[in-house]
This record gives sequence, structure tokens and C-alpha cells, in this order.
Amino acid sequence: MNKLKKIPWLLLLIGSGFCVLMAWSIFLASQRTSAVIDRDYYSHGLRYNETLLERQAAASLGWTTSTRLLGRVMTVQLRDRDRRPVARAHGTLNLLESYDPQRRHLVLEEIEPGIFQAELPANLHGELPVEILFDLAGARLSKRLLLSLP
Repeated sequence: MNKLKKIPWLLLLIGSGFCVLMAWSIFLASQRTSAVIDRDYYSHGLRYNETLLERQAAASLGWTTSTRLLGRVMTVQLRDRDRRPVARAHGTLNLLESYDPQRRHLVLEEIEPGIFQAELPANLHGELPVEILFDLAGARLSKRLLLSLP
């Protein structure tokens, strides 16, 4: 008889736990944006073939990158298949979860042939996903990184 008295309480506990978890997940979904959401999905879809050709051109050139983060300064080396620096490329550092629209795209300035730098804003902290883009003469290289900032 004692077990029968516990069953309604157990069902009530399971139901209320489900409701609390559901409310928590709805709250999180309303507060955060997903990285899957793309506001320019249509224009990106139209450029898909062109972007694919640009990436294939960069892959055929054997472009590679190496990155270094010292304090707030991000340094990226761009090299070709023969390990020679790729000079005069146009580099961009995109902050993928930046809430400041003016600081979402940072220009990677070429300080030496094949060496590019950008200074990250001081208000960024924690883990930050970024995308590095390089364009040169119809070739495009795209790399995604996760930075850990103090």
C-alpha cells in the first residue's frame, strides 16, 4: 500500500522536472543565436558555385596558413605549396559571434610578404569562433578557428 501512495508523487515530480527543463530550453533558445542561421542565405546560395571554384583554385595552389595569437594581436602566415609567402592577398578576419556590427569584420593588414595581422577588440572574452578569409586573383582560402581569449 505504501508503494501506491508514492506513485502519484513520482509522476508529479517527473512531470514538473520535464516542464522546468522545457522552460529552460525555451529561454536559452530565445536568448542565443545559432551559428547555423545565416541572414544572407539566398545570396550565399547564389554564390555557391563561384565560391567552390575559388576554394578549388586556392587548394590547387597549395595555400596553407599558420596562426598565432599574442595578447590581442592575431598574426596569420599565408604560404603556398613550396612554402613561399603569398604576398598581396586581401585578408579578412570575421568574428562570427560578434554583437557589435561595426567590429564584425577586421582587415588583416600585410606587415611583411605573406604575414598578416589584426588587433582584436578589447571587449571580447572567452571562446570566440572566427573565420579567416584570403582572396587573391580569383583564389579564396577560408579557415575557421576557435580562439580562447582571457
